Amino acid sequence: VDPSGQATRYLLGKLAGRKIQQTSFLDASFMKTLASAIRFGTPLLVHDVENVDPVLNPLLNRELQKTGGRTLVRLGSEDIDFSPKFQLFLVTRNPASQFPPDLCSRVTMVNFTVTPASLESQTLGQILATERADVEQRRKDVLQLQGEQNVRLRELEDALLEEISAVQGNILDDDTVIQALERLKAEAEEVNRDMAKTRDTMEEVRAVTDVYQPLARACATAYFC
Repeated sequence: VDPSGQATRYLLGKLAGRKIQQTSFLDASFMKTLASAIRFGTPLLVHDVENVDPVLNPLLNRELQKTGGRTLVRLGSEDIDFSPKFQLFLVTRNPASQFPPDLCSRVTMVNFTVTPASLESQTLGQILATERADVEQRRKDVLQLQGEQNVRLRELEDALLEEISAVQGNILDDDTVIQALERLKAEAEEVNRDMAKTRDTMEEVRAVTDVYQPLARACATAYFC
């Protein structure tokens, strides 16, 4: 859901090197464009999606067939080669769009509708980029690092659960598992220490951003008045 078109512009720029294609369900050549993207692994962005064409169901359901070393997917009345590099983006500019639960369970739903909080955050970023570009860059770096640390911590937690679930018999009698658990624990502790440092850095950045926060809030409030 992208009312402002900001996410769409980002995707088109980000995937320009992979020659992303654009179409819509109303496009006369929709099926041809879709088939080409699936075969050659080209990203495809479908505009103005208010309802999803049933022809996409085999794709959304990941109904892939392997035949003679080929991976095929049903498209309309024919089976076509499926490239693992294929990506599909369904976009609507209508913030009031409502999609059925069965569709939401098969896709990753991202809503870019502007809210007061999100507009305030974007405005703050623009102000900092103008007034304190060094702080804004530092803020972006810290936010990216926090995201990477959270992902790594979740990966370690999943690995820990997998090690424990794979144990047969008494866990204390398996030296290999004990060593693996100790290694995962040490890595997790290191990530937590790094996260603590990141939080300290973020506090320093926040001390500067707080100076401009009232202006960003006032701009966001004026927009929604």
